[in-house]
Amino acid sequence: MSAAITETRSAIANARVSENADARPRVLHLITSFEIGGTERQAVELLKRLDPERYDVRLAVIRNEGPFYREIEARFPDVPEFPLTSFYNVNAIKQLVRLRRLMMRERIDILHTHDFYSGLIGGVAARLAGVRVLAAQRHLKLSGRRVHKVGMRLIHRLAHRILVNSEAIQDRILEHDDALREKIVIVRNGVEPATILRAQARAELKRELGTGDAVKLIGIAARLQPVKGHRFFLEAAAAVLGNEPDAHFVLVGDGPLRPVLEKQAKHLGIADRVHLLGDRTDVAQLIPAFDLLVLSSLHEGLPNAVMEAMAARVPVVATAVGGTKELITDGETGYLAAPGDASALADRILFALRDPNSANVVEAASARITNTFGMDRMVDSAGRLYDELMKR
Repeated sequence: MSAAITETRSAIANARVSENADARPRVLHLITSFEIGGTERQAVELLKRLDPERYDVRLAVIRNEGPFYREIEARFPDVPEFPLTSFYNVNAIKQLVRLRRLMMRERIDILHTHDFYSGLIGGVAARLAGVRVLAAQRHLKLSGRRVHKVGMRLIHRLAHRILVNSEAIQDRILEHDDALREKIVIVRNGVEPATILRAQARAELKRELGTGDAVKLIGIAARLQPVKGHRFFLEAAAAVLGNEPDAHFVLVGDGPLRPVLEKQAKHLGIADRVHLLGDRTDVAQLIPAFDLLVLSSLHEGLPNAVMEAMAARVPVVATAVGGTKELITDGETGYLAAPGDASALADRILFALRDPNSANVVEAASARITNTFGMDRMVDSAGRLYDELMKR
């Protein structure tokens, strides 16, 4: 008798699990690639943490390239690809049709796109499949090209909700179309606390660079492209070395400007103090090694590197652009400089290196990140957004 009761209870429990599994919203994430970048990092961190008991999470990609995929491969071993070479050829239509069929076959409830290319093809395919669209936008300005401007407007129209990570991006969107106000939801980036002691990080990086123990490491972590303002960073570096001869400047990231920046460093006579590390997957371990993190961007969404530095109690000098101003209050949680002004950047770097109040600044910065930009907060906010979309 007791065995029968136990079997009955087990069957009921299993039925409940099956029922709950069937009731979970099916959320398909679509991203262009897993190359190194802030958008990709945030997407991977979210995919790692979404509760599988609450959401049936699926993943698709335009091209499965880049090192970040290894971090989620165990959870998503088979990822369908929808390779694009252009939006203007037969292949684009073919991939759109394939994506629509996938969403219909797997009965997807929500498509969560993470960038421009996934947002455009995914938004169209999802609408044709009757799937709700959540389109993320983490940039202020993709480029000056008309195709990007028109494409973003289309993505905004297709989306049921637009996820942005800063008020600056929200404001930029509303400048062009205030009617989108009801669609926009701010979900701020998540940041993990530093997992390496600063002294250990410094020792390891100095050993890698072959520098002496007494040098000051001033770093920048950003893709080598014009919008990040690296040329102003190098001009500022030359000026700083006139006052801080033991400074070394570390550039983390790669991109099309690498040969240009190498040539500029030689022209400025500072090539022996400039270290270009290329793309790294251990940025979170490198940032705590810096005596100062610099961001010289001409425009910016919400920079992960700045948040990671603040969390690690590394002082930050950044240009006063976009979402950076939501992170840093000048002189309180960091130091701000005018964009595109190497002289102003150099002045703030020198001030930050010598600021007697620096300890209080980094403590306030760390508290701000902990209180506002925790990883759990980001994941919970995304989950609530899925739940809200399911009520539509």
